[in-house]
Amino acid sequence: MTETHFIVDILVLLAAAVVAVPLFQRLGLGAVLGFLVAGTLVGPWGLGYIEAVDEIRHLAEFGVVFLLFVIGIEMKPSRLWVMRRSVFGLGTAQVLLTGTVITLVALAFEMPTRSALIVGFGLALSSTAFGLQILSDKGQLGTAYGRTSFAILLLQDLAIVPLMALLPLLAQRDLPIPEDVELAALESVAIIVGVFVLGRLLLRPALQIVARNRRNPEIFTATGILLVLGAAWLTDWAGLSMALGAFLGGLLLADSHYRHQIMADIQPFRGLLLGLFFMSVGMSINFGLLGEQGFLVAGMVGGLLLLKAMILWALCRVTGRSNTESMQVALLLAQAGEFGFILFGLANMLGVLDDEHFQLLLVTIALSMAATPLLTKLSESLGRTLAGASPAAPPSIKPIPASRDHVIVAGFGRIGRPLARSLAKAKLPYLVLEIDPERVTRAQALDYPVFFGDASRIEILRAAGAAHASMVVFAMDRMESIGQGVVTVREAFPGLPVYARAWDARMAKRLATLGVTFTVPETLASGQQLSRVVLQASGVPEEITARLIEDSQDWKHQKLTKFSAADKRAGYRDILLVMTPGIDEKTILEYAAALAEDCRAALTVAEILTEASTIVEENVSSPDELEQQMKEDRCIRLDALVAGLNVELDIQTKVLVGRPHEEIVREVVTNERDLVLKAAEGGNGLKERLFGDNDFRLLRACPCSVLLVRTIPPKPYRHRRVCAGVYQDENPGGRRDNRYAINRRILEQATWIATSQFAELHIVHAWDAYGEQDMRSGRSYLHFDADNYVASEHQRNRLALKTCLSELRESMDSGGLPLFEPVCHLVKGNHRDEITKVATELEADLVVVGDLASSGMTHLIVDSTAEAIIRQLNCSVLVVKPPNFVTPIVVDEN
Repeated sequence: MTETHFIVDILVLLAAAVVAVPLFQRLGLGAVLGFLVAGTLVGPWGLGYIEAVDEIRHLAEFGVVFLLFVIGIEMKPSRLWVMRRSVFGLGTAQVLLTGTVITLVALAFEMPTRSALIVGFGLALSSTAFGLQILSDKGQLGTAYGRTSFAILLLQDLAIVPLMALLPLLAQRDLPIPEDVELAALESVAIIVGVFVLGRLLLRPALQIVARNRRNPEIFTATGILLVLGAAWLTDWAGLSMALGAFLGGLLLADSHYRHQIMADIQPFRGLLLGLFFMSVGMSINFGLLGEQGFLVAGMVGGLLLLKAMILWALCRVTGRSNTESMQVALLLAQAGEFGFILFGLANMLGVLDDEHFQLLLVTIALSMAATPLLTKLSESLGRTLAGASPAAPPSIKPIPASRDHVIVAGFGRIGRPLARSLAKAKLPYLVLEIDPERVTRAQALDYPVFFGDASRIEILRAAGAAHASMVVFAMDRMESIGQGVVTVREAFPGLPVYARAWDARMAKRLATLGVTFTVPETLASGQQLSRVVLQASGVPEEITARLIEDSQDWKHQKLTKFSAADKRAGYRDILLVMTPGIDEKTILEYAAALAEDCRAALTVAEILTEASTIVEENVSSPDELEQQMKEDRCIRLDALVAGLNVELDIQTKVLVGRPHEEIVREVVTNERDLVLKAAEGGNGLKERLFGDNDFRLLRACPCSVLLVRTIPPKPYRHRRVCAGVYQDENPGGRRDNRYAINRRILEQATWIATSQFAELHIVHAWDAYGEQDMRSGRSYLHFDADNYVASEHQRNRLALKTCLSELRESMDSGGLPLFEPVCHLVKGNHRDEITKVATELEADLVVVGDLASSGMTHLIVDSTAEAIIRQLNCSVLVVKPPNFVTPIVVDEN
C-alpha cells in the first residue's frame, strides 16, 4: 500500500510539473516559478494531493547538491580572471553592502543576531536561474548590462560557499558570532585547499583511466555521480553542508577536458532533482499568510525590491556604468534568489531560523521572483527615460559598392568568416553578403567588406557585381538558402564559377547536380580546405596558400623547412607577439613583423581576453557562447590589423583566456615558440615590488626568451645598437658559477638580431676580482699580491670571452650568417651596475641579458640580475633563458 502511495505521489508531481512549467515558461515567468506553483497546487496548502512533504524534501535536497556541482564546474578560473574586476570588485561590494543593510534592518525589527545575519546575506543573493534565463532568452548576455549582471551573479554563486560553511557554526550556541565567522572562513579555506590537493593528485588521473574505457560509457556516468555524491558526503562528514562539497568537486573539474561530458551525464539528474526541490519548497510555502499578514508580506516584498535595486544602481553608477545600464542591472537582480530557499531551509532545520520567519521569507522570495519579469520589461524604457535618451535608431548599413574581378562570399558565419580572413590575408578583392544585420554591423565596425543582402536573390547578386565577379562562394548557415542561391546563379550567370559548402555527401551530390563547380561535405573536409581551393582557383600560388592556411598535418615541418639548405636560417623560428591594452598596436605589430622577416620566422599575434570591451555581443544565450563570441570578435579585429601589413609573412592570430603570464607560458610550451615579444609594463611601486607585475611573472615562468619593448626604432624598425651583457658570478669559497651556457646563449641571440638588422653589437663583459679588498687589507687567508691577482683575473676573463666569441663565430658562420665584429667592453665592477652604465653611455636601443632558473624564495627578496637591469634601463630588454629552464606552471598536455 505504501509503495502504491509513493507511485501516486510521483505521478502527481510529474503531471503537475509537465503542465505548470511549460505554461510559466511560455508566459515568460520562468521554470522556477512553474515548479513552485506546481508544488503549491498539489501540496498541503493547495489541493492536498501530497502530504508526505518531509520525505520528498529529503530526496529533493540532492537537487541542490547537483546544482552546486554544476555551478562549480562552470566556474572556469580563466573566465573569473577575465571578469575579475567586475566579479570581485562590483560583485563583492554588492553582496557585502546589501547583506549588511538587510541585516541591520532585521536587527531593527528585533530579530536574533544569528538569524538576522543569515537573512541579510541570504536575501542579498539574486536568482541566478532567473537572471541567466532572461538574459539567454533575449540574447543579451553579451550586452554591457548582461556582462555586468553575469559578473555579479558569479560572485553571488561563490558567496554561497562561506554562507553554507557558516550555518552549522551558527547553530552552535556556545560560540560567539565573530568566532563563528572566523571559523567558517578558516574551515572554508582549509577544505578548499584539501580538496584541491587531493583532486589534483587523484581525481584527474582517475578520470583519465575511466575515460579510456570507451566500451562502457555508463561507467563514466557512474563516476560523475560518484564524484558529486562523494564530495558531498566528505564535507558532510566534516560537519559542513553537502552542497559545499559538491561545489568544490565541480570547481576541481572547471578547467578539465572532461567537464562537458560530466555535465552532459549528470544534467538529467540535476534537472529532475532540482525541480523536485523547488516543488517541495512550493509545498512548504504557507500562502495563507497573504490573507493573515498581507500588508506585512507586501511591505517585505516591496522593501526588498526597492532596497536591492537602489544599492545595485548606486554601485553600478559609482563603478562607471551608464544610467541605462545601471537601471537594467538593478531591476534584473532586485529579487531574492533560489539560494534563499536553500539557505533558509537549512537554517530552519538547524534551528537558526524559527518557523514563523521561515514561512514569511519563503513567501517573500517567491513573490519577488514572480515580479522579476515585469520589472525587466520596464527596465529598458525606464532606463532610457532616466538617461534622457530616445529609442535607439536601427544601425546604418553601408550600400554594396561596385566591384570587378572579385570573390563574392555569401554568409559570414562559421565557414564564411575564416574564408574572408584568408582572402584578406591573400590581398584578394572580395565582398561578403550576409542576411543577419547584427553580423553586418559588427563586421563593418571592424572594416570588413560585409554588406547586408540575401545572396539567393538575383537583384542582390547583380548589385554585388556577380556579372563581373571571378567566382561566388555560398557559405550560408541554411541549406535551403545555399540551394536557392546556386539555382539563381546558374540561371542568371551560367559562366560564373560557384563554390558551396555542404553538410554531408548527400547534399554535396545534390549541389553537384545543380551545377556547382566545387563543393565540400563537412563530414569529409573543413572550412579551411574550402578556403584552400578558393585561393588556388583565384590564382594564389600554392606555396602562399599553404602558408596562409594552417591545416596540413605537416604544417609545423613546412614552417621550419620552407627555406632551402643554401638559405638556411639561424635565429628565431616562431615569434609570439602579445598585444596588451594601451599600446600602439599598429607600430608594435610592424616592429614584430620586421623582426620576424629579418629572422625568417613565423609570427603569431595573440591578445589576452579582458572584460574591458565596448563591443556589444547580441544574441548570446550562455556564458560559454559569450566567451567564444568575444574570442571570435577579437580574432576578427586582430585579422583586420594584420591584413593591413604589407609583408610576406605567415602571421597567425589567436586569443588567450586567463591570467596573462600563465596563458603565454602554456602557448609557448604547447606550440614551441622560441621568442615572446610584448610591450613592457614597468612599475616600481610597492605592489610591483612585493608581488611583481605581469612582466616579472612572465620572466620567472617563461621557458623561452622574452623581449620587453619600451622603445621602438623608427622605420624600417631596425635596431642600430645592440648591447649584450655577460658576467661571471663567484660563490663563497672561490667556486665560480658555470655561466658559460647562458652567456653563450646571450651572445648568440644578440648576434642573431645585430647581424640580421645590420646593427652595432657591443658586448659588455663585467667581471670582478672577488676577495681583492681582503687581500689589500691583509684579512685574506690567501697570501697573494693583490695587483697580480687582479691582473690574472682580468687576463682570465679576457681569454674566456675571446674563446666564447671564437666558438660562436664558427658556429654562426656555418649557419650561413656573415661574420660579425663586435665591440668588446671588459669592465671591472658590479655586473648589474656596469652593464647598465655601459648600455646607457652607448645609448643602446636593445640590451640582451640572461636569467637563470628561479631560485625559490630568493626572487621574493632580491631581484635577479635581469630584473634589476630592466628596472634601471629605459630601452628595450631581451631576456634570454638557459636551455634547461623548467617552467613552474603546469601545462596540461591532454
